[in-house]
Amino acid sequence: MSPSRKVSQGQKTEAERYFLKAIQLDPTKGNCYMHYGQFLLEESRLLEAAEMAKTAARLDGGEFDVVFSAAHMLRQAKLNEAAEKYYGQAASLRPNYPAALMNLGAILHLNGKLQEAEANYLRALQLKPDDTITQSNLRKLWNIMEKQGLRTTSP
Repeated sequence: MSPSRKVSQGQKTEAERYFLKAIQLDPTKGNCYMHYGQFLLEESRLLEAAEMAKTAARLDGGEFDVVFSAAHMLRQAKLNEAAEKYYGQAASLRPNYPAALMNLGAILHLNGKLQEAEANYLRALQLKPDDTITQSNLRKLWNIMEKQGLRTTSP
């Protein structure tokens, strides 16, 4: 199948039936909910995707990929408080993984928890000093913190 080929509504309906059948066959498998959530996300059904993501993370809370994906889906659904919870959980599962720390920093930044965001950005940069996205996010954060009169670790 070529990437430009359109998927018909009938194929989407059939795919959704298979996702729901997989969940029905083993409702304890978080991965089933995560895959269905990804499908819903691609269909722009963000709140439904977020619910599937939360269920997946609840069932497979020790699986980094499931928790990290759940956090992303919740963030895309603009459920930032829930996303923060799961980014935090992902970062605790892989405390030396720069992407987990950077994303946790970013959601904390969005949620107004500026000093916590700074700590996570700085830790991510210790692990991956050349990460331009984290560097950029940190500069933006420091600008906000300085305007608010907060102390930063800015050089």
